[in-house]
Amino acid sequence: MQRQREAEALAAHFDGLEHTLLTGRTIKWGIDLAKVFEMSHGVDVAAGHLSRYGVRTLQDAVEMTEAGLRLYRHLKSGPAFRYARVCLEPATIPMLELNDYVDDLGKAGRQLLIKCAVDEQLYRELGSPISFYPFREGYWWNRYQGERYMPLYSQDHGELNELCRDLFPEYFRY
Repeated sequence: MQRQREAEALAAHFDGLEHTLLTGRTIKWGIDLAKVFEMSHGVDVAAGHLSRYGVRTLQDAVEMTEAGLRLYRHLKSGPAFRYARVCLEPATIPMLELNDYVDDLGKAGRQLLIKCAVDEQLYRELGSPISFYPFREGYWWNRYQGERYMPLYSQDHGELNELCRDLFPEYFRY
C-alpha cells in the first residue's frame, strides 16, 4: 500500500507537466499508473509529442535529450521514489532486474550500466556503484547522457542509407 501511495504521489507530480523546448515545441506530459509486478508499482511518464519510434532524426535526439534533462530536473523536487529512469522504454528494465546490470570490477568496485536515479537504500543494495553521484538528499544517480542519434538507418539521411545498401548488400539479406 505504501508503494502504491508513493507511485500515486509521483504520478501527480508529473501529470500535466508542460514546458517549451529550445526548438519552440511545447511538450505536455501525461502519466500512466501501471502495476508493473504484483509487488511493485511504477509510473510511466510520456509525451505524445515526441517520437514514439525511437531516435530517427537528429532533431528527435536533441528534443528527447532536452526533455530528459527537464524530467530529471523535475524529479529532483518530487516526492519519494526508489528508482527512476528516463529513456524511450524505461519499463524494459524494472527495478527488480537492476542487479542483472551490475558489473563487479573487483577492487575498482561495482558498476551499474543503466543510467538512472535511485534512493539511498537501493544504491546500497546494488553495492554502491561507482560513477554514481549525489542527485538530491537521499538519492544517487548515474548521470543522464542524453539520447543517441545514429545517422545510418535514420530517416533524415536517405543517401547514406543507399550508400550502405550499395556497399554492403549482405546487410539486407538476413
